[in-house]
Amino acid sequence: MNWLELTVRILASFFVLLVMTLLMGKKQLSQLTFFHYITGITIGSVAASLTTDNRLPILQGIYCLILWGGLTILMGYIALKSSAVRQIIEGLPSILISKGKIDPKALARTKLSLDDLNVLLRTAGTFDISEVDYAILEPNGQLSVLKKEDCKTVTRKDMNVPVQAAKNLPAEIIVTGKMVKKNLKTLGIDENWLGKEIKKQGYKRIEDIYYAEIASDGGLFILPLAKDKG
Repeated sequence: MNWLELTVRILASFFVLLVMTLLMGKKQLSQLTFFHYITGITIGSVAASLTTDNRLPILQGIYCLILWGGLTILMGYIALKSSAVRQIIEGLPSILISKGKIDPKALARTKLSLDDLNVLLRTAGTFDISEVDYAILEPNGQLSVLKKEDCKTVTRKDMNVPVQAAKNLPAEIIVTGKMVKKNLKTLGIDENWLGKEIKKQGYKRIEDIYYAEIASDGGLFILPLAKDKG
């Protein structure tokens, strides 16, 4: 394989993969199910073969990538329209714990041991299996856990503590001493207002600030470049 052919192969696989990625969407990128995971690996393997294996003609390699990607897109579209097809491709959730009791048959069907179940529970933030009311293994392999009523975390609502709705999504407005003007404009914040606010917190210049963001309650959070202000 000469340098020209190698360059052509790399460019071809790069741009075809780019187009296929955009067409397949974020769901493929996140690999929500085993089907998407295998599809991603296969497309990557075909692209690698197209790049490095001179026994595979360039046009045939491109055809394989396009066809495999096209089939993935088609199956995704069919799955959106048909719940039966979606169940076949993506699978169904499996209830591993129901009303506080482990279902050994469900564990066997999902090829999980009790040790595996405990690992998944700890990953989901539950270290005591006695606290679990329901545990559901989702098609993407993650475990959803519903704790028993007496083990749930107390919220402000439960304690009748007044809460204030978020005014906006937190957004960075200063990064390494420079204003993020796009976010300022989105939030409707005036630069003069920002200058006054940072002075209230003891900073003389924006250049002295490493990071600043507008919190969800509308407050200004600042991290300085150095420990000493100003």
